[in-house]
Amino acid sequence: MRERDGFTLVEVLIAVLVLSIGLLGLVSSAALTTRMIGQGQRFTEASTMAGQQFEVLRSQTCAAMAGGTRAEGRFAVAWTIDSTVAGGRAQAVTVIVQSPTTYGMRADSFATVMPC
Repeated sequence: MRERDGFTLVEVLIAVLVLSIGLLGLVSSAALTTRMIGQGQRFTEASTMAGQQFEVLRSQTCAAMAGGTRAEGRFAVAWTIDSTVAGGRAQAVTVIVQSPTTYGMRADSFATVMPC
């Protein structure tokens, strides 16, 4: 019997199996990365909206600040004012931004204290 160069059928099948397992791992990590990028984009938009609302409130006097809500595209923004901070010399402001996700609504909360 003469020796032949090349691979046997068993070696080829094992190589295909190993390659398939590796590709499945790459596909699942790509899907996870895509979801994480989407979450990061939503959080970035939410923090930008909260920052805008903080700036609107900072431009007002303490007496004029009041809680409220607004809708902006697919986001809902709500803010509350607590004027009992530091004996009335500051106001605690909390902004909650709700955004839709695949599994329902996500609420991101942002808070700061604004001196009067």
